[in-house]
Amino acid sequence: MIKYVYTVLLLLVLIGCSSNDRVVLDVESEKLYNAELTELTDDDYPDNPDISVRHDKYVETEMKKISFTQSDTGFNIVVVPASNKDDTVRMNNVQLMEFIPTIPEYSKGDEYMSLISVVNQEWNRNQVRWIGEELTRITPAIFTVNDEVITRIDLARNCLNSYLWELFFYTEIDGENKVFYHGWFDFPKELYKKLFKTRNEDDFDTYRKYMEDWKDPDNLHLELTNIRPVVYQMNVPFINKSDEMYPLKGERKKKQMAIIYPESYSKMSDFHTDSALFATFSQPGFYNRKDPRKTELGRFRQLNHVVYRKTGKDEKFDELSFQFSRKNGEVTKFVFGGIKFDELPALNEEDANSGSQFSMGIGNHPFYEDCVDHEKLCSRDNPYFGVLMDVDDNWLDSHKIGIDGPLLHVDDQDPNLIHVWLLSFERHALVGHYVIDLSQVKRSSS
Repeated sequence: MIKYVYTVLLLLVLIGCSSNDRVVLDVESEKLYNAELTELTDDDYPDNPDISVRHDKYVETEMKKISFTQSDTGFNIVVVPASNKDDTVRMNNVQLMEFIPTIPEYSKGDEYMSLISVVNQEWNRNQVRWIGEELTRITPAIFTVNDEVITRIDLARNCLNSYLWELFFYTEIDGENKVFYHGWFDFPKELYKKLFKTRNEDDFDTYRKYMEDWKDPDNLHLELTNIRPVVYQMNVPFINKSDEMYPLKGERKKKQMAIIYPESYSKMSDFHTDSALFATFSQPGFYNRKDPRKTELGRFRQLNHVVYRKTGKDEKFDELSFQFSRKNGEVTKFVFGGIKFDELPALNEEDANSGSQFSMGIGNHPFYEDCVDHEKLCSRDNPYFGVLMDVDDNWLDSHKIGIDGPLLHVDDQDPNLIHVWLLSFERHALVGHYVIDLSQVKRSSS
């Protein structure tokens, strides 16, 4: 009887983002969920963009398996090494629920929007890092693997299907954290489905064919008024700077090898053709030049106008709507919102790669987060969205078209200017740059 009561108490875990989100999770508290870890050699993964920045021990570090058991406030994760001389790595009370694709509260009742929400959350990477004090919070000791002290751990749900996840270990070299272990694993299906059911109060099987096998949703009307009310809107001036080259720094520099066509380019508009090709992302989660990813970037040939919207009820957010056209006049709308522009970093154009990156979808987490931001941001009520639509507001698949979302920052010299860069498929390149002038918006609201 005592053991039974203890088990029930363990099941009362905080799975969401508010104090009233404490419910019974249908996971046995003492059950161990295991998964085998796999590494890829350079022969397996010749197009690895981390080759230029990784630790020398990357290709010789091996781990055996990863396991998950429920704790009183999350999950305990144990990573077992392949070598007896290495430490078994333990992470305690890790919050997994925000990794799980979630139907936002404002999408419930709209079957199509609910589908687009969870599908796009699954189809976009979410990689979370624990470093410094946050790593100390979840690790009970200092762990050494392959004679390297772990100074950062990342966990990623990649964008290929619900169960393909990745694990990273970093160590500090000359003040810089470098990855020295990268492993792939299949997240335990039974546990995933239970987490999904608890999170969404809906069976995973409702969405399984889209999230396991990349079945494309139909291109139906997307009713954005379900996401947010519009307070006011106005056309705003812009400068199209796509006839310039983007700064080859950071992620863009190491991923330049993944651009297949055009073979040579000197400006972002060189990508505005349906002939642009990029290395695709193949199972279990690696870039592959042998399987070129086609695009429809010709849709962004001409920017016709930009509309600014102030949205929200009690809390107000910023939104931009772009209307592009092809050479033949076909219209593509790019709309993103649920953002506060005054919280964006102020940068010059050369440092654009340090801007805030947002993915395409509804209620999504960013591609990369630290664990604090990850646990604070609740997919159930996250107001962010980014979508592509046709002239009739029918949803378009951004992955087929070839963009991953906007990269944003405020101009470091003029806070009235918002820089919007288009992230290409898998963020290999920047394929558009637009400077939006909000001075009129600010004058009208003051």
